[in-house]
Amino acid sequence: MSERLLPASPNWYCSRSSDTSPKGVFGFGAKSSVYLVNVTAASPVIAGELKGHRERVSGFAFCRYPGQEEICASSSDDGSVKIWDSQKQATLKEHKAHQSTITSLHWSPVVKDLLVSGDEKGIVVCFWHNRNETQSFFPEPRTIFCLSCSPHNENYIAVGYKDGMIVVIDISRKSEVLHRLRGHDDEIHALAWCPQPGEEELLPRAEETAEAEVANGRKVPDGERGCYLASGSKDQTVRVWSTARGKGVMTLKLPFLKRRGLGVDPTVKERLWLTVHWPHTRPTQIISSCFGGELVVWDLTRSGKQKWALLGSSSEGQNHTRIVFNMSSVCMGESRELLISTSMDRDVKCWDLETLDCCWTLPSLGGFVYSLTFSPVDTGSLALGVGDNMIRVWSTLSIQNRYDTKTFWQGIKSKVTALSWHPLKEGHLAFGTDDGKVGIYDSYSNKPPQISSSYHRKTVYTLAWGPPVPPLSFGGEGDRPTVTLYSCAGEGVILQHNPWKLAGEANDIDKVIRDTNGIKHKLSPHTDLSWKPDGEILAIGNEDGSIEILQAPALRLLCSIQQHHKIINVLRWHHEHGSQPDASHLLASGSNNATVYVHNLKSIIETPSDTPVLVTEPYRSLVGHTAKITSLAWSPHHDGRLVSVCYDGTAQVWDVLKEEAICNYRGHRGRLLCVQWSPVDPDLVWTGGDDFTVQEWAVSKQEHTKPPKGKKKHRAGEEEGPSAEAEG
Repeated sequence: MSERLLPASPNWYCSRSSDTSPKGVFGFGAKSSVYLVNVTAASPVIAGELKGHRERVSGFAFCRYPGQEEICASSSDDGSVKIWDSQKQATLKEHKAHQSTITSLHWSPVVKDLLVSGDEKGIVVCFWHNRNETQSFFPEPRTIFCLSCSPHNENYIAVGYKDGMIVVIDISRKSEVLHRLRGHDDEIHALAWCPQPGEEELLPRAEETAEAEVANGRKVPDGERGCYLASGSKDQTVRVWSTARGKGVMTLKLPFLKRRGLGVDPTVKERLWLTVHWPHTRPTQIISSCFGGELVVWDLTRSGKQKWALLGSSSEGQNHTRIVFNMSSVCMGESRELLISTSMDRDVKCWDLETLDCCWTLPSLGGFVYSLTFSPVDTGSLALGVGDNMIRVWSTLSIQNRYDTKTFWQGIKSKVTALSWHPLKEGHLAFGTDDGKVGIYDSYSNKPPQISSSYHRKTVYTLAWGPPVPPLSFGGEGDRPTVTLYSCAGEGVILQHNPWKLAGEANDIDKVIRDTNGIKHKLSPHTDLSWKPDGEILAIGNEDGSIEILQAPALRLLCSIQQHHKIINVLRWHHEHGSQPDASHLLASGSNNATVYVHNLKSIIETPSDTPVLVTEPYRSLVGHTAKITSLAWSPHHDGRLVSVCYDGTAQVWDVLKEEAICNYRGHRGRLLCVQWSPVDPDLVWTGGDDFTVQEWAVSKQEHTKPPKGKKKHRAGEEEGPSAEAEG
């Protein structure tokens, strides 16, 4: 349905909630969905979404069996384990054998229909989906953190626990514990089997080869060759175990690395997550995560102190900036193996294990997308205001990298609810937050933003650059800014900020409106504002549903529009460069009513009367949505073409002059909050919503013409606060 999509972030603190199929499809759990990404060394392409779970996806794994690589499985906090056809994006089977929260999931690399999952109470469930049979095992009364099926013996499963214990069980012997591997003293975050059977490859150590007897379990019969098993733990070590002898053969302590590259927000506390991966084509190498998001490759055949090398060390900025949760890999051709990693920094990265360089980065979003805005100066530069306390600037026209995105977090510390690019200065971006802060970023520098000393008491909903009004309009050309910044927030106040002196006091524009128009009564709280592109006229929307049209710079009231009877959420003036002379006087408005109204204010603006006029009839009424309107955007490529987004979960394109519906987009899974028309392609629209995604879609490719009938009930996505324990 969409051309491009920035997905919701991979879920945090799961031992395996992402995996890569042998055919090169990467799947990751994000909120209650699984996103599918086609992986090449050049770039990622989002291929689809598996929808069906009601709560957070806690595990995800692909089937490895030849001919069944499109089959995959997921577990969720809703208690279910589902099996999917990833190509058809359809559920095939599911079970609910677990009674408590599922923590781990793995598809047997040997048995094509065996799916194994573990839960917080210590129950291991084996599900043979072809015969629809489940069997439960209870090897230890401890909380399971991770598990991994042996790639060499169909009955062996390694299980890692919260307290640091690891057991290897044999499911053919009623889950007999073959080995209790003791050594770690904290959470086991990941287990990885060596892809090669036998235990010949590693450095032989005299003290270990001498001990044929077994310390931690039964002695393995001579006919069985063991296999190495690697574990990563919160105790800051990676251990390699011999399963032939049931004991540890190597302990690797994480190196303390100097943090390089971009700064990290020090207010976000994170705990260590130590995941491990054993590459398919490298039986003597293990990859592990490290303290701050670095990835380390360990050469198990090297003696001496430094057995490790760093991924991404050839140039700055390749590494993750926060802890890494999951790694999986795929072989491309004979020798090339690509590694995919997910992290708390909300990036998915692809690495070439030959060069150890990062091939690409796919950004993702950890909160509602409140605001979208294209730069009027730097064409194609799309700014995103997101509820994960970060701004993204996406270079949407980048040829090399379709997801070329920069992230800004400094000085924000709150949900980004409003954005506005400076009309003339390249890279200058104003932002507003849900705690009332207004600031200006220079997106071309790494400096923190300038913050206005005047805070709103409630959430900032709208930012707009416009001509100065009194007192900032006084003075000569060089004494005042050509444009000032206006902010409107939840308490109903519009402030004018001087971008030259953000430390100075901002002005409440109600004072000018009262003085100019001799108003004594209390004004209705303001909820939106929009400057006409020529800078001559300001439209203000109010809580009582009224709209005021004011003439700059003194803000003389020309008319009041009494059309909506509920709070105004959005006002948008038509662009100036239409072929029809009247079009530039069209004002579109959306409120908590589902109808979008358009007013033609040409006569009122061109021949204003001495006293303010009351307007009660719209020029056009656009009927079809079934819930409140949250945003609007005029197409810059057409006359009278408007797109509206709504709490009904859809975006609607209208031919305003004909009062006709053109198309309806239904690709989001929640309520829509913002919309922008592509500045370069007349057929493309961008939308953001509470499903944590931004989607680019083509008007011409939509099958629906009008919004769905009847109110759509959407589960609103819960947002992630700054606490590191919050879901990613």
